[in-house]
Parts: sequence; C-alpha cells; structure tokens
Amino acid sequence: MSNQTLDIADLRDEIATADAKAAFDVIVEGFSTSGEFSVATHEQGFLNSLRIKRDEEFCFAAVPADEWVLTYIRKPELRRGKITPEMVMAAFPDARVTSSGEITLRISDAGTALRWLDLVRSTESSEKA
Repeated sequence: MSNQTLDIADLRDEIATADAKAAFDVIVEGFSTSGEFSVATHEQGFLNSLRIKRDEEFCFAAVPADEWVLTYIRKPELRRGKITPEMVMAAFPDARVTSSGEITLRISDAGTALRWLDLVRSTESSEKA
C-alpha cells in the first residue's frame, strides 16, 4: 500500500471470517450513521485501524484481525464518565482493561457488535434526557 490511501473496505479485507466481517460492518454502520461521531481509517506500520471521534476527541477504535475486531473504548470517552470499566465488564465479561486504562473487547460476530453499540448508545440517550 505504498502510495494508496487506506479505506474502510481495505480494513474489512483484513478480516478472514464472515462473522467478524459482519461485526466490523455493524460497528462502521453504527458509528457512521450516528451523527455524534466521525470515522476515519488510520495506518500505523502494520497495525491498521478505524478511529472513531466525537468532535475532535479520539474516543473509540476498531482494529481488524482474522477472526475478530478488537474494539477500544479510549480514555477521552472514559473521562466523560458515562461509560465505566465496571459497566462494560458486567455486560461483556471478556472485556479487558489495558495497562493504559482503556477498555478492549474482541468482537467476533454481529450480535456482540450490536450489544456493544447499544451500550455506547445508551450513554448518549441518558445524556440528552
């Protein structure tokens, strides 16, 4: 990919399984149509990712792998106080907190991706109430 620009289809092509591709599609669609977020691809060496921003803050990320999408809830989002590690761990026992304090989850299917997006969206609707 020397002179080419990475796009969302390129990221999707990095995923091997149909279920993980479906999960990636759900995540892209969910954030792209939200109006709260912008999505953009990011190339960093061999680690390509989807960066999800709220205004100018880099709040979420999705990194494609062969059989899953590794999602991140990043510190700018956690500082808002709407999503807590405890909340995520209760809903997704496989979630992990990284050494830098971000929350990661391997999502391998569309159903899990929808549940993860619902968790994120539930914090949005409570904010507007």
